Amino acid sequence: MTLNDAQQIFGFFFAIYFFMIVERSHQTYKPWDTYQAIHGKIHNINRLVLAWIVLMILPVTQFAILFTLLGLFEVPFDATITGVFRIILISISSFFTFGYFRIYESFLHRSPEMFFPEEELKEPAFELRPDFWAHFIPGALYLIIPTLLLFTALYI
Repeated sequence: MTLNDAQQIFGFFFAIYFFMIVERSHQTYKPWDTYQAIHGKIHNINRLVLAWIVLMILPVTQFAILFTLLGLFEVPFDATITGVFRIILISISSFFTFGYFRIYESFLHRSPEMFFPEEELKEPAFELRPDFWAHFIPGALYLIIPTLLLFTALYI
């Protein structure tokens, strides 16, 4: 399988942004604590399952769909303003992955008692921001706008 230029740019930036959300989620919420999950800590299991669905499965699925779509189009990157805009739009369109992080946060902060034990909620470093929509709406916008930018790049 030969990748076209648009797929290479999109894949490159997706890899960077995807790594960033996985790393940020680990630093902030520790969802990948499999040791605690294996030992039956229900809060850790809930965080792990939610993280696998929202931070792994959904972004990779969207990436695969958009990546395949880019393979169906011939996107020229000529030395014109339009070519430059195509490169910029395709690069930025990979940023949709951050939307999944915000959606993940929205679920964590909507029902913190389901995802964190009482002692973690009382830690001074833990900042509870319980407004679901304040996380979910920006997350949805991070998903929608970059995807629209990708379609714009295909048709300009």
